[in-house]
Amino acid sequence: MNTPLFSSHFERLQALKNTRVDFAVQLLLDHYLEPLDVNPFTAYVNTLMDFPKLETATSRTLFEETLAWVEKQSLPTYTQGISNVFNRRYSFAAEDRIKTLDLIAFEKIVIDVVASLMEKPAIDLSPRSLRPLTAEDVHGALKVHAPNIYPEGVYVTSFIDHGLGRRMVLSSERLVEYLLGHFKNDVIPFHSKGSQQGIYTVGFSGEERHLHPQLITPHLNDLVIRIVPDFLG
Repeated sequence: MNTPLFSSHFERLQALKNTRVDFAVQLLLDHYLEPLDVNPFTAYVNTLMDFPKLETATSRTLFEETLAWVEKQSLPTYTQGISNVFNRRYSFAAEDRIKTLDLIAFEKIVIDVVASLMEKPAIDLSPRSLRPLTAEDVHGALKVHAPNIYPEGVYVTSFIDHGLGRRMVLSSERLVEYLLGHFKNDVIPFHSKGSQQGIYTVGFSGEERHLHPQLITPHLNDLVIRIVPDFLG
C-alpha cells in the first residue's frame, strides 16, 4: 500500500490482538512457515504412543497444535524421538518427515507465537463471533481505516492452474462483497503470498496492466486486522 496501515511491527501486533485468536495464530504462523514452504494446515505434529513402537497416538496440524498451546497459555516441551513434524497425518515414516522444519525449530516458533499473544495486553481467548453485517458496514469500515483505497475499484480474483504454466480465473469479486461473504460465515479471511490470488482494478482480469497499483494480496491481512475488531461481538 502507498500508505502503510501500521507504522511498526509492534503496532501491527497490538492491533492483531484485537482480532480473534484463530486468525492471529494463523497470521503469525505464516510469518515463520511461509518462507519454509510449509502449510500449517497440511503439516502435522505426530506423537508416538509407546516408543520404540512406531504406533502414533496423536496427530494434529501445526495450526491446531499452536492454537492449543495459545489457548492453554502454556509453552511446549516436545521430546525428540517421541514427536516430530510430518507431511502425512499419523505417519512416523522417515520419508514423510518435513525436510525444512524440525521439531526443535517448530517448538521455538510455537514459543514465539504464545509469547507474542500472551504478552500484556494479551489477546482475548474467549469465543468471539462476527456480528451480522451489511455491505454498508464493511464499506464504511474500509473508508475509515483505508481512506486512500477506493473499494469499488478493487477486485479480489482467484485463479486455478490450467496446465503448461497457464492459469484461468476461478472467481472475481469486489472487495466489499468478497469480505462480506467470509464475514457472514463467521470467517476472518487470511491471505498468503502466491499466484492463486491477485488484486485487480477490473473484474475477472488476470492481465498485468489491470493489477491494482496500491494493493497486493497480503495487504488484505492488514485491512482485515484494522476492520475486524469493529465487527466482533
